[in-house]
Amino acid sequence: MSAPRLPDRGDENAIYLVDVSSFVFRAYHALPPLSSSKGEPTHAVAGVNQMLQRLLDDRKPARLVIAMDPKGGTFRHRLYDKYKANRPEAPPDLSSQIEWVKKICVAWGFVVVAVPDVEADDIIATAVLESRKAGLKTVIVSADKDLLQLVGDGVVMYDTMRNKVFGRDETIEKMGVPPEKVRDMLALVGDASDNVPGVPSVGPKTAQKLLEEFGSLDGVYESLDKIKAKGTREKLGAHRAEAYLSRDLVTLKYDVDLGVDLAASRVAAGHPDALRSIYVELELIRALASTEPKKGPVTTRYATAASLEDIRAIAAGVREAGECAFHCIIDGDDPHRGMLLGIALGWGEGIASYVPLVPTRLGDVLVDPDAALAILRPILENSLLPKLVGDWKRERLGLDLAGITARGIRTDVSLASYLLDPDRASHDIPSVAQLELETAIPTTESVLGKGAKATRFAELDRETTTAFACAQADYALRLARALRPQLVTAEQEVVLRTLELPLVEVLVRIEKRGIRVDVDLLKRLSVEAGKSMATLEARCFELAGHEFNLGSPRQLETVLFDELKYPSSKKTKTGRSTDHDVLEDLADDYELPRVILEHRSISKLKGTYLDSLPTTVDPRTGRIHSRFNQAVAATGRISSSDPNLQNIPIRTELGQRIRQAFIPGEGMTMMSADYSQIELRVLAHLSQDAELVDAYTRGDDVHARTASALFGVPIADVSREQRGMAKTVNFAVIYGQTEMALSRNLRIPKPEARRYIDAFFARYTGIAAFLDRVVVDARRRGFVSTLAGRRRTVADIHSRNPSLRMAAERIARNTPIQGTAADLIKRAMLSIDAEMRRHNLEARMLLTVHDELVFELPESEKGQLETIVREGMMGAAQLSVPLEVSVGWGSNWREAH
Repeated sequence: MSAPRLPDRGDENAIYLVDVSSFVFRAYHALPPLSSSKGEPTHAVAGVNQMLQRLLDDRKPARLVIAMDPKGGTFRHRLYDKYKANRPEAPPDLSSQIEWVKKICVAWGFVVVAVPDVEADDIIATAVLESRKAGLKTVIVSADKDLLQLVGDGVVMYDTMRNKVFGRDETIEKMGVPPEKVRDMLALVGDASDNVPGVPSVGPKTAQKLLEEFGSLDGVYESLDKIKAKGTREKLGAHRAEAYLSRDLVTLKYDVDLGVDLAASRVAAGHPDALRSIYVELELIRALASTEPKKGPVTTRYATAASLEDIRAIAAGVREAGECAFHCIIDGDDPHRGMLLGIALGWGEGIASYVPLVPTRLGDVLVDPDAALAILRPILENSLLPKLVGDWKRERLGLDLAGITARGIRTDVSLASYLLDPDRASHDIPSVAQLELETAIPTTESVLGKGAKATRFAELDRETTTAFACAQADYALRLARALRPQLVTAEQEVVLRTLELPLVEVLVRIEKRGIRVDVDLLKRLSVEAGKSMATLEARCFELAGHEFNLGSPRQLETVLFDELKYPSSKKTKTGRSTDHDVLEDLADDYELPRVILEHRSISKLKGTYLDSLPTTVDPRTGRIHSRFNQAVAATGRISSSDPNLQNIPIRTELGQRIRQAFIPGEGMTMMSADYSQIELRVLAHLSQDAELVDAYTRGDDVHARTASALFGVPIADVSREQRGMAKTVNFAVIYGQTEMALSRNLRIPKPEARRYIDAFFARYTGIAAFLDRVVVDARRRGFVSTLAGRRRTVADIHSRNPSLRMAAERIARNTPIQGTAADLIKRAMLSIDAEMRRHNLEARMLLTVHDELVFELPESEKGQLETIVREGMMGAAQLSVPLEVSVGWGSNWREAH
């Protein structure tokens, strides 16, 4: 059998009939809930937009009709009042997205048809009939099995999600009957999704045999007495009315007044401005990026400096403008391992020049690098001349490669964007330009490519490099100017100026210093881990009774649930889940899941750290130079990447031994300083809960106090296990855990978890009042803030989608606590760094890991550094409870912590 073919791309004699309602429901249920910063739900809109864009790109349809379901009921509901009655009421956040989808389709220039009292399927059926009369090839874009009854000569159904085209043979394969019998098949078996009753106990195979033998539903009932199976015969007889009612319900209408002429269904140019406005309103950044720029100058004056005279002219232009933006081009785009290839400077909107400092692959060095830098250095190092950058830490490290220390930085676009909306997916120049200025500019990936085919800046031609570099500098300037008033209005300018920008210098020093690791120890640990994994794997095979692939979810599913008959508690789209939570539940009663979990834990640590960390050591320094990011975590915390040094586990023996591999420089020792229960102390200050404040003021054990409330025992009688459970409850409140999450973490029944939460709030009544107050304020203001004034928008606090709203409420409760703790460690880092430099210590800050700081230092500075660190951390803020700091020393990170 030959597979059906879609019409050629752009075929003038083909028409695509899109069941967009099915697109909406598919996207709504398949994608995680998302919303704009204003609380407008967007995930279904984004999904449908992407599906339609893919259809346009793949097929280039010349004619296209969008069919939509009407608001309210249809004639089928009058035929059968239980029609679709089993479906839950449409979520509140779905209807608004359907309206946005309609607006997008209109803005695209599509013919959109929605007719009262009939469904999209009926619109498509009528359109198929008319398109056949017009001699058009017809493509039904849907996955709805009801529409398979329309498939025939010149008509195919196209499921874009599965990239499958249905003709006659494919319909028989899927439904068991040809298209002309699909209606009668559905009449017999019913359709649970639409609550079409059908005939009880008649399934697809029975219906298929009946229709093969008797031809149609009418033929079945005309020959009822010839059906040999007594049960089937009796069921058919008893439910004749339901069978014919079902046929009426699944019968499509072919006489709908479409109100449009299919000849006018050509895909028009549409309304690009309206489409872009929708994308901007809904903050659909990816969709926005696919459209042509709307704003920005018609021409730009980007140039390559070809002589020292050109560079002097750049310097004069910058001085006359009174401010400038700049962007470094770094080979490999890695300021730790690359080299500075050139600098682009912008000093007016659309005005920028690129100064190359080394040859490109074409070998066209235009100026002497030292002479060029001699002209640029006075500008870049002048603290009185304001500078604007896209990512100050990156640019600071880039200029350092040329021995230049830039000063006078006024605005960092990435940090400004982050402070205005920390939940944005990205804060780099192209992303912010797209959102703020509705302009698409080149990205690093678009210029260099990605993956194995990626190139390097040193291999690009001069024109491409100049265009890219100048755009980065130009839009750093434009965006800095655009974001300044927003920062002031949002009261974030002070946070940027006094906290985030100064912190860049501290992080630059941390990154440049790097941290030393014992590579030989890591390699030995990797060998040991491999042996442990092999032993655990053998034990798994022994428990299962045969060998299997531990990394295969399907094989593991078969072993656990089919062969060993363990109870399954969670399903996925493809079967029964074997994820971590499921295995943990099973591990209480069975050994095999426990062994698998241990194997997974060791495997993850081996791959993530033991095998990969040695590859990240810079051969020039013998150290790992991780990147510490300010504009990633929405909580305000500093994150680590390339590699991530903040997630090395501390509670497992292997995790501890990995920390043992982090060592100080020769002749140095290592120090760790860690805040004690910082978030609970912040909560005590913010809530002014009398019980919590009293506990910290008196120096009592807060976890023991909570355990006393949970278990009804005197504090002196609290056991170690009870204290541990109380500690989990204390932090569960901070992170807004539900009783379900707490029950899983403590491995207790949900009612017991609920009792613990209730007992906590009964003991700490001020905390309950504070958390309620935070949510009320968030609803009123649309954001929450930390003690330092950092804000986080919680637009979904007003969402009609319960899951989105509850998630926003958790963010609202958590951000003032966790965000304030993040601000405190940042303030401490600024203070400590300043004091270390003032005293000209040899000590160096190496890591910041959430609430912990790690240093290396000579033995002679131990007392002095401890004093500086304690004073810096404890004095980061004046709270109503004391801040406590634990300090440790050792020959490696494990010993120090």
